[in-house]
Amino acid sequence: MAFTGFHVFCAFAGGTGENGPRAAALLQRMQWSETLSAPGATTNAAPKGRQPYGDPIFYLRSSQDAWVAIGPAPDASNGPRMLLAANTDFGLYVDPGDKLAWLPA
Repeated sequence: MAFTGFHVFCAFAGGTGENGPRAAALLQRMQWSETLSAPGATTNAAPKGRQPYGDPIFYLRSSQDAWVAIGPAPDASNGPRMLLAANTDFGLYVDPGDKLAWLPA
């Protein structure tokens, strides 16, 4: 069955290991995920960064072109936003407390 909607998962990336900072920002410690079948905002927010686990990131995928806004009270229609092309995976660092909102483009 083909994926429809907008999916976001939150995890930690980067951080320090036993030998100091990691050379690559690898995903680790998945925190939550949501699939939004209609335009709107996530109910979950990015957690506080936890060393040695790194900083929070959102990893995104949409079945259609979408406008995406991120922040404590994101507004994908009037606030700062980015365009996410359909069927494209995209990851970005976020601040603790950030949520995501999306609209079809």
